[in-house]
Amino acid sequence: MSDAVSRRIIKRLETTFSSGDSKYRGISSDLSASGLFIRTQHGLVPGSIVDIELYLPDGKICILKGTVRRTVKTGMSSLFKDGMGVELIEQDSNYREFLKSLDSPGEKYERGSQESASAEQAEEMIKEPKGGSDFILLPCPSCKVQNRVRRDKLSIPLRCGKCGEALNRGDIR
Repeated sequence: MSDAVSRRIIKRLETTFSSGDSKYRGISSDLSASGLFIRTQHGLVPGSIVDIELYLPDGKICILKGTVRRTVKTGMSSLFKDGMGVELIEQDSNYREFLKSLDSPGEKYERGSQESASAEQAEEMIKEPKGGSDFILLPCPSCKVQNRVRRDKLSIPLRCGKCGEALNRGDIR
């Protein structure tokens, strides 16, 4: 791992990963130039080499390879806290370009910023975030983090990516 700490960007993306013949699914929690955290109930043993596919919102797929550095198992039946930290040893240009696009000004809430928003800002942001009408932003009633949610996922129970609190769908149209 490099001596400098890479800046982390919170981003929830569908992920598949494999080690050997086993393939699993997860959700990215945070991304950086040197690694990522994958939320999953199938955390691998530290030291395992893992092949990762990260599905970007624009339909592209990032092909990554890494080493599991830590695995978190809370003992709760929740996907939202269990997972593994992976140090990247190979990454493709799609991943590097995606990180650069998230690092641009004006991406404050789409990046999953942990900064609080006022009630008025939250109401405005729930309408339609940058990236099209396939997604909406739902503010967490507890910690006020903006959660980017695909419209086709609104029928399932939703939880905040930061604190795990249930999200209120309100009167989404």
